[in-house]
Amino acid sequence: ITYHIGPGPAKVHLKLAFDWKLTPAHNVIATMKGTEFPDQWVMRGNHHDAWVHGANDPISGMVALMEEARAIGELAKKGDRPKRTLIYCAWDAEEPGLIGSTEWVEDHQAELQQKVVAYINTDGNGRGFLEVGGSHTLQKMVGEVADAVTDPQRGVSVKERSNAFDMVKGGKGEFSISALGSGSDYTPFIQHAGIASLNLGYDGESSGGEYHTIYDTYPHYKRFKDPEFAYGVALANTAGRITLRLANADLLPFEFEQWHNTVSGYLDEIMKSCDQMREEVAKHNQMVDKNVFELAADPTLPFKKPAKKEEIPYLDFTPLQNEMVALKSSTEKFGAADVSKLTLEQRNKINQKLRSAEQVLTSSVGLPRRPWYKHQIYAPGFYTGYGVKTLPGVREAIEQKDWKEAQEQIAVLPETLKRFNAHILEIDKLL
Repeated sequence: ITYHIGPGPAKVHLKLAFDWKLTPAHNVIATMKGTEFPDQWVMRGNHHDAWVHGANDPISGMVALMEEARAIGELAKKGDRPKRTLIYCAWDAEEPGLIGSTEWVEDHQAELQQKVVAYINTDGNGRGFLEVGGSHTLQKMVGEVADAVTDPQRGVSVKERSNAFDMVKGGKGEFSISALGSGSDYTPFIQHAGIASLNLGYDGESSGGEYHTIYDTYPHYKRFKDPEFAYGVALANTAGRITLRLANADLLPFEFEQWHNTVSGYLDEIMKSCDQMREEVAKHNQMVDKNVFELAADPTLPFKKPAKKEEIPYLDFTPLQNEMVALKSSTEKFGAADVSKLTLEQRNKINQKLRSAEQVLTSSVGLPRRPWYKHQIYAPGFYTGYGVKTLPGVREAIEQKDWKEAQEQIAVLPETLKRFNAHILEIDKLL
């Protein structure tokens, strides 16, 4: 194990005890065959294992999933069955390292990549504001669903309430979804298999000190997290609507303009960070040359002149910028198309392309030093774990000041974007 902090002055003696016995893990998978497209799957999941009691993590999310499944079952009994196959999953061994979902995805990867439309994940749930992370090709659809779900405390849509919260925090007050790193069972779907994924829940107005402790109990949840279980109902309502939208859409609700705007923003962030690093290094070195640090120091105290820092080279982002310009044209064409008069044959061909679009954003060789992570747009940080790094190959090389690798990744990423653009152009031709 490589530790990324320390060493400190303290010396400690650790005694470690491990339980090495083999323990079986059980995933529970329930399937409802689609009436029209049985080989197109919409997957919904939540883990069922917990560190201790697990009232919030994961049971609050699990009961919402079970209530969704019950409601959809009632609809099916009345003859209202989904067009696409629904697969509801209760994953085991999430807490020790996403083991249940990861092994299952790896075991069924080829079939999943051929058939799955999207994976919708939930986990612990509380009281507050809708928080969604995932594939930005699904952001528009999620926003429409959020506009149709009522916040149980305020009586407005959960979208309106989330926008208000964002504005109070200094944002634009516009609904958006965040990028996914890791931390729950969506990870193998999006990061490894390249399947469009979402992770959603409500949070922001309930305490979190019980996380992964013996205090994550039903009495604690009932008292502090969601006393009326109103946001459990809201979660079932939100995730259930998303699931059924995907299951019953004549044309799958993927959209690329928002994806383009978001990824363009990621590239702008990286380019600006390079300029900022360069300015900071130049200023530091100038201060060293002019003895600024020495003049500002207390002359009665020992002083060591700081060393000059390595200058930040100019990286050539032109290949990336060119591909983003090309993608702007193809994504806008898709967004402007009139899809109301498509034939069944056209819709089927387009849906097949839409379903596989996320996979085009993966690389067979994966990211530097971690080939299991295939996605080139989103990844958990190498040093941050859960936290996401966008355009990770390029961003992390720059953050580590590995300029050779940074330029190599700037050459690799445009090839992925070029394939993605070609994929969208193929869809445009079918419109």
